[in-house]
Amino acid sequence: MAIYDILNEIKDMRTDEKNTCAFNGYLEDFLAMIEEDEEKKDIYKILKALFDEDENLKIVENLHLNINKEAIANQIIRYKDAFKLPQGTIYIPYIVYGNFQGFQKAVILTIGDREEYIIAKSLYYIISEPENEYEGTRNEIITLSVNKDSIPRMLESVKEFFEDHLKAGIVQRRLDHKMFQSYDEMYLLANNMGLYQQEHLKELLQNSEDSMMEINKIIATWFLLKKFTYVQYMMDKNTLHHIHEENVKKQRQVAKEKCDAIGFISYSELWKLARKYK
Repeated sequence: MAIYDILNEIKDMRTDEKNTCAFNGYLEDFLAMIEEDEEKKDIYKILKALFDEDENLKIVENLHLNINKEAIANQIIRYKDAFKLPQGTIYIPYIVYGNFQGFQKAVILTIGDREEYIIAKSLYYIISEPENEYEGTRNEIITLSVNKDSIPRMLESVKEFFEDHLKAGIVQRRLDHKMFQSYDEMYLLANNMGLYQQEHLKELLQNSEDSMMEINKIIATWFLLKKFTYVQYMMDKNTLHHIHEENVKKQRQVAKEKCDAIGFISYSELWKLARKYK
């Protein structure tokens, strides 16, 4: 099935006890629902800009994803604590989707800038894993981060993909180059994000009202950073050609080394710290 057909069948928490997502329906209805919410005024502005371009768009909010522990990339990453996460710990904040002259397409949106772009790409790498309900839709999805200042960039990319029918890979690479100069710059930020979380565990755990929820969130973030680091490196054909001389094994080895360099604290140790800081 194509992405619109798959997403369109998902029931949200209003009608489904499984709670696969918070909302799934027309963007117009979602905007009406959040219009008076002061905490979502920036999100409203962002999504309203998309609605003004196409009134037929639909949106999914907080779409829960499952990690396929049998996927080759996840086996290589070998962050086993991530496989213990409860369903729904990892989720896509927003997916806007539609049907464009017979072409079904979707865009994953995270709210923020460069850090959230890395998270958005990692979410894409999860939803596009083989042997899940979204298998076969990877060329129907792009992913980006956006804030109120980057709305023009979002509209430009979405227009290229939705209306001009540029291939997803072309649009995504253009976005990569607008956000970062190189993979190394991406990787440095991802590594720093992981280190920051490691260095601020006391603060994170002390300020949390629910230790289990916070620990799951911490583990999910480290997994997303590892997932991005590994898959983004493996997806780079220029690196394969110019650095590794078409040797996929060498590329995989370096990708694994970079992924392993994203440090983490074990699940059991996190619980010890949580009890200590409370």
